[in-house]
Amino acid sequence: MKITYRILSVLIVLLMLLNNGMVFAAVDSLSYDAGYEAGYDYGYDRQDSKVSAIDAYNDSYKDSRAHRNLKNKIEDYKEREFRDGFLDGYLDGHDDKVNANQKLDYPKELGKALGEISGAKAQQRGKSSDWRASLPSSSTISNMFDLDKQSSSYRSNFIKEFTTAFNEGYVDAYDKAAYEPDRVTLEQSVKDGEDVGMIVGAAYGAKDFYYGRYSDYRRELPTNMDITIQYSLNNDDVDYEDGFISGFVSAYEEAYNQAYREANMSDGLNKAVSEVVPISGGTVVTEDNRFAVDVPSGTFYHDVNLNIITSFDVRKANYSNLIKASDSYTIELSNLNGNADENKSVEISFEYYGDKFKGGIYRFQDNRWLYVPTVVKDGVMSAKINPKSLSSNGSTFSAFVDESPEVLRDIRGHWANDEIDAYVRRGIVSGYSDETFRPDNNITRAEFLTLLAKVFNWNIYAYPGSSTSFNDAATFGNYGDVINYATFHDYIYGYTDGSFKPGNLISYYEVEIIMNRVLYFRGFRWSDIADGMLYEKKVRSGSLNSLYGNITRAEVAYMLYKTTE
Repeated sequence: MKITYRILSVLIVLLMLLNNGMVFAAVDSLSYDAGYEAGYDYGYDRQDSKVSAIDAYNDSYKDSRAHRNLKNKIEDYKEREFRDGFLDGYLDGHDDKVNANQKLDYPKELGKALGEISGAKAQQRGKSSDWRASLPSSSTISNMFDLDKQSSSYRSNFIKEFTTAFNEGYVDAYDKAAYEPDRVTLEQSVKDGEDVGMIVGAAYGAKDFYYGRYSDYRRELPTNMDITIQYSLNNDDVDYEDGFISGFVSAYEEAYNQAYREANMSDGLNKAVSEVVPISGGTVVTEDNRFAVDVPSGTFYHDVNLNIITSFDVRKANYSNLIKASDSYTIELSNLNGNADENKSVEISFEYYGDKFKGGIYRFQDNRWLYVPTVVKDGVMSAKINPKSLSSNGSTFSAFVDESPEVLRDIRGHWANDEIDAYVRRGIVSGYSDETFRPDNNITRAEFLTLLAKVFNWNIYAYPGSSTSFNDAATFGNYGDVINYATFHDYIYGYTDGSFKPGNLISYYEVEIIMNRVLYFRGFRWSDIADGMLYEKKVRSGSLNSLYGNITRAEVAYMLYKTTE
C-alpha cells in the first residue's frame, strides 16, 4: 500500500492523541478565570512538552512565585477553581500553539476516509445522497477518537475539520460509485478497513516513538468489538464487518511499524550533528539552527571530534520558577590527550527572543540544572564554557526562563557580577532584605561553610548528629548542622580554647586549607585564584598584601565558581 505520504503527514499527531490531562467544566469565578489565563500562557509556551496539565501544575506552577503573587491579587481566592481553570487553559494553550505551528491533517484524513466509505455504501445500496444523515454525531466522533481526553479547543477544531472532510469524501465517493459496477462486498470492505487502519496505525506508531515507548502495534490496537462500535459496523452485514476488521488490523500493523521506523530514522538524522573541529577553530550548528558551539582558534592543541545531540529532556528543573525554553543539547567532545588552553572559552549559544533578564543557559550537573553566566543580545543567549569541562561523556545544556529572578542592586557592573548572579540563580546565595548583596563585605566562618555545603551538595541534614563539642555551641544557631558536618569530616577545626567562633571572619589562608581538604588535596592554591582575578577581571586581590587578610563575599563566589565549573 502507498502509505508513506500519509504517514509523514501524521507523525506529529502524538502531540494531540490521548493526552493524560483531564477536561474540567468551566466555572464562573475570578479564581477560575485567573487560573485559565495563567494556564493558557503556561501551556502555550510549552507546546513541545509531553508533560500533562496536572503534572505541570503540581510539579512546576503550584509552588512558583508567579502563582503566589497571583493568589495575593485575587479576592476570595479558591484553590480548586483556580486549578480547574489552569488545567483547562493549559490544554487549550498547548493545543492552540501546536495547531498554529503544525498543519495537522489527522482529523481531515479520518473524516475523508470515513466519508468516502459512507458515500460509496449509500450509492451501492440505492440511498439518496445525504451526507449529514451518515455523519456521526459530535458525541460519537468524540467517543470514536478519545476526544474527551483533549482540551475543548482541540475537540471543537477536530470535529469541525472532520465534518468538512467527511462531507467532501462522502460526495465524491457517492458520485463516483454511480458510474462504477458493484464490487464484491468482501473486497470493498477490506479496502475500507485498510484505508482507516492505515491512518490510525501511522498516528499511533509515531506517537509511541516520541513518547519513548518500545515498538508494539498491539498496545493501542482496538479489539474487534471496539472496531465494530467505533466505525458503526453493526449496521452492515457480517461479511462486510469481517472484511473491514481484517483490513483494518493488517493495515494498522503495517502503518504502525513503518511510522515508528520512519520516526526513528527521522529523529536520528535530524537530532544529531557531528563535525571535526580543526586546531584553527570552527563553529558547529544543529540542524534546527537553534543551538551552536563556537570553538576559537588554539583552544585545543589538535583536531577534535565534536558531536551535538538534540533531545527533549524530561528531567525537571530543580526550582519551580524555571520554565524550559528549549530542547536540551548534549555536547560530546573527543579530545584524546585532554590538552586545552584554559585561558580560552568555548561559546555556546541558543536562539532566544524572550526577556533578557529572565532567560538563561543551564547545565545539567550533579543531577540538577545549574545556571551559567549568560549574555542575551539580538535574539541570542550565549555563555562562555571552560573547554576542560567538556568531555567525551557529554555535557548537557538547556535554556530556561526564570519567572521571578532575584535582582540585586549592587552587583550590576561589579567585577564578580557573573559569578554572583550564577549562585543567586542557583539558589546558593541570596541578597539582603534591601536587595543588595554587599559583594565587598567579608564573610564569616559559618557563612563560608554554608556556601560550601550548597555548592558541593553536602547532605548535612542526613548527618546523625554532632560528634563535636565546642564551648560556644549555644551560639551556632542555624549553623549547627553544617558546622557539625564540616568538623566531623575534618574540613575545619575549632580554636585551642575549645571554641569554634562561627562569627569570626575567615582569612585567605583558612580558605586555602579548607578547600584543599574539601577537594581531597588536589593542589588547590589561593594564589591561582588571585592570578585568575588579575588576568580575567583586572582586579587585585587583597591576598596579595597578606594571606591572613579576610576574604570578601565576591572573592568567595568567584573562587567557588572557577573551582567547580
